[in-house]
Amino acid sequence: MEQKLRIDGIYDKRTLKHLKTLGLKDFCFDFSPRSFNFIQEYVFLEQILNLLDPTDRIFLHFSRSNDSMVFKLTEDLKKMGHSLKNVYFEFDEWSSEINSIDFSYNYLLNFTKDSDPTKLMGKNFKGFIFNFEFFEGLHRSNLLNTFASNFYTRYHSRLGENSLMLLKIDWHNNLLTSLFDLFEFNLLSFPINSKIEVCYRNVDLKKLSSEMDVLQKNNLFFQDL
Repeated sequence: MEQKLRIDGIYDKRTLKHLKTLGLKDFCFDFSPRSFNFIQEYVFLEQILNLLDPTDRIFLHFSRSNDSMVFKLTEDLKKMGHSLKNVYFEFDEWSSEINSIDFSYNYLLNFTKDSDPTKLMGKNFKGFIFNFEFFEGLHRSNLLNTFASNFYTRYHSRLGENSLMLLKIDWHNNLLTSLFDLFEFNLLSFPINSKIEVCYRNVDLKKLSSEMDVLQKNNLFFQDL
């Protein structure tokens, strides 16, 4: 399966403009107040949104599904005439206060060893998010193959042609090559962090380009440009 690249935690238009010149179409913005990559709503709406194309996929990250900003942001996007067709929500935690079955917007679910995603797979469920560390733990315990078999047996029917399988990894992770034989990821997500920043909240664009070049040369992702 073709794998594309997403960048997580974009907080400024300078970085976004650079990524778009490189051909990226998938971008994640973090609205979790405690995040190092926190972006304020007015910055997103006034400085970022007009740089995004209708065909770009926009991912909005929140710490909890009951964050009041989730619904404020959707209403503000609607008021601005922005389509929510290619907007996806993701949450660190799903609150019982929000009914996932009736959640009105596209969303992805974090898959963890302690979660039961079947209870949260509503009408607008669009796929799963995995952290690379999750698979590292399975690999160390010799459970990776068993998990892969069980996962597809249980969830294959819920993953349609347009569903997303997203893997969050960090720059310089020693990837398990067998992982890509077992799972059909269609998005690899790398964060903005100190490994590609000159200093706090100041992305080194040359370093970012260099890291992406390495990924391409190693065939870790493929991108339609």
